[in-house]
Amino acid sequence: MKLKSNMATASTSTAMEEADPDLNSSGPQDVNCSSCIGKKRKAEQFCLQCSESYCDFHLDLHNTLHVGKRHKLMEPCTALLENICVDHGRRLEVYCRTDQKCICHLCITDKHTGHHVISVQEEVANKQGKLWELQKKAIDIIEAKEKDVQALKQAIEVFRASENKALVNNEKSFTELIQSMKDNQNKVTALIQGQAKSAVKQAEGFIQILQQEISVIRAKNTDLMDLELLSQSNNDVRFLQSAVFMPLLTAYKQSFVFHVHPYNSFERDSMFVDELVKKLNTTSKQSLLRVSRKVKNTRIVASPPPKTREEFLQYATKLSFNTNSAHKYLLFRNDNQEVMASNQLQDYPEHTQRFNCRAQILCNEALRGSSKYWEVEVGGGSWVCIAVSYQGIHRKGKPRTLFGRNANSWGLRCFWSTYEFWHDNKTTFTKHESRAPKIGVYLNYRAGVLAFYSVSGVNMSLIYKHKTVFKEPVYAGFGLAGKGSYVRLCNPVKTETITSLPFPFKFESKTSPFSPFKFGSL
Repeated sequence: MKLKSNMATASTSTAMEEADPDLNSSGPQDVNCSSCIGKKRKAEQFCLQCSESYCDFHLDLHNTLHVGKRHKLMEPCTALLENICVDHGRRLEVYCRTDQKCICHLCITDKHTGHHVISVQEEVANKQGKLWELQKKAIDIIEAKEKDVQALKQAIEVFRASENKALVNNEKSFTELIQSMKDNQNKVTALIQGQAKSAVKQAEGFIQILQQEISVIRAKNTDLMDLELLSQSNNDVRFLQSAVFMPLLTAYKQSFVFHVHPYNSFERDSMFVDELVKKLNTTSKQSLLRVSRKVKNTRIVASPPPKTREEFLQYATKLSFNTNSAHKYLLFRNDNQEVMASNQLQDYPEHTQRFNCRAQILCNEALRGSSKYWEVEVGGGSWVCIAVSYQGIHRKGKPRTLFGRNANSWGLRCFWSTYEFWHDNKTTFTKHESRAPKIGVYLNYRAGVLAFYSVSGVNMSLIYKHKTVFKEPVYAGFGLAGKGSYVRLCNPVKTETITSLPFPFKFESKTSPFSPFKFGSL
């Protein structure tokens, strides 16, 4: 019946358009009549049963055709446009998955020919399923991130408590140190003053004795002067009788025994104090530098691991071969920056650190504390082992002296086509395809991470990463197999980054990142 109605409406619409094409034409804000052909007229009513909008003329025709059927009519509004095809004026009941849009049935044979289409209801059910899935995922991510927030808040509380404790201890320690220095200052002051008082008292005592002797001698000298005057008189008898009592100076002839000390000042003592202060300042500065490094490494959130070669180079460390550890089949070249395996024994002196059965060598630098990164070029021979080892690795004999074949060392053995990682005599085969000419080694001592990378220009690809616990400093080491195999220390230049923070802050949650909803992203 609806098909007949539409045919009748279309027939009448054509006749009406020919009669008056400008009659009640619709504007840009109006809802178009669904039955008008060609130029659309403004719709006055919308039929919920027919899902059609009608102008006055077609509304009369609709009411005539459906008289007594109680079709519900309502004012057409802009909201209805969302459900009506702008091209055909039909209800949008089909969903085109190809173009990701709602269309009407007439669009299927028009602009959407051959497209993948389903009913709107099916697509709604599908989208609702994805929506529920996304909502569940969003809730899971929110919960995970809220846990991260709580963990960070707790970490901040613990960190703040640790900060307060450290500040109290710092205040207490430095107050005690200052008091100790003041006490030492007072002791040295009292010592100087006491010694000065004692020395001055002794010298003043000597002065008093000398002054007393001077007074006695002056009195006797007065008597002698009187005798001299008497001797010049004409009374010789009287002079001789008086000379019997002439004072003797025998007791005073010997000078009072004392010596002025050649170092009669505190200048030397002051020099010792100055030297002590200099030593204390030097020790204080060195200790403060160590404390500063420790403080800077105390963080709530760990630094993100490096990803680019530029970031790795921030941890670049310079290495040098320990020539005393080199096996006698190893030959040094390029100012001791390269070592190569030969078939001739070198005239190296015997040494307790020297490997005597394995063509291996260690470096001089003890690696611990902050992260370290170094690069080496390898090639030739059968294989090369790039390792780190404790200082206590066995050097003599063959059993368990190879890098990676004991608990004291970790080594990546580089063959021409494969890599093997060895530790404690257990091996792990890696998936990296071929041997790279340059290998980068990253050591995060505190986190117990040892990683090996293939380096090509600025590009780096992970060969193998190992997680362990280091209990003492480790040393870079190398093992060479086959004549002509070599290792060259690259010693890349360390890059410096200037930031307001000790590291580029980026908190990475263990949960997956969540972006705004987008259907189809699953």
